[in-house]
Amino acid sequence: MRGIFKLTAFFILFISFLANGYTLQGSTKGFPKKAPEIKNLITDEGKPFSLENYKGKVLLITYGYTQCPHVCPTITAFLKQVETQLNKKGFKDKYKIIFITVDPKDDTVERLKEYKEKRGFNNWIFLTGKKEALEKVWKDYNVYVKDRGIMEMEHGGHKMKHKMIDHTAKLTIIDQKGNIVEEFKSMYLPVDDIVEDVSYLIQKGE
Repeated sequence: MRGIFKLTAFFILFISFLANGYTLQGSTKGFPKKAPEIKNLITDEGKPFSLENYKGKVLLITYGYTQCPHVCPTITAFLKQVETQLNKKGFKDKYKIIFITVDPKDDTVERLKEYKEKRGFNNWIFLTGKKEALEKVWKDYNVYVKDRGIMEMEHGGHKMKHKMIDHTAKLTIIDQKGNIVEEFKSMYLPVDDIVEDVSYLIQKGE
């Protein structure tokens, strides 16, 4: 019976999207579906985090680490553009950008807070926690993570050492009811498409 109920709920959600005549522009395969709860993680303010506290907002979740040399700065730069455009539309309090670390060893609350403030991500939420708790979230959200340690890379003819963690580069979008509705699977995020989709979800949920 439980399986039938879940299947019925999925089709109700799916049909509701079709009925509105708008097509989300990210990857929607397997969605919409209930977002797995994010447990035992803490914010850059040192407070426990729960998705339940953000029901009614559209959530944009990405994954990375503060010492990332290339992928994460690229993703966050695009997300900053998304934030700017959504705020210009008057949606500042209707959504939240969330950054989940893939580096539980070095991304402490203090480091995340410093990273957030230095880069002007003041309205974002950065999450960290114990390795076991983060591994559960990575698994639930289908995020690949592999710590490769310190590696030497060449920049403009100069060799530099970086901490390298291979991880899935993507953006997960959750609607106001707590359902994952789409993902953008690239470090090169299509800003305009994301702004359109999030704007649609915000207006649909009002």
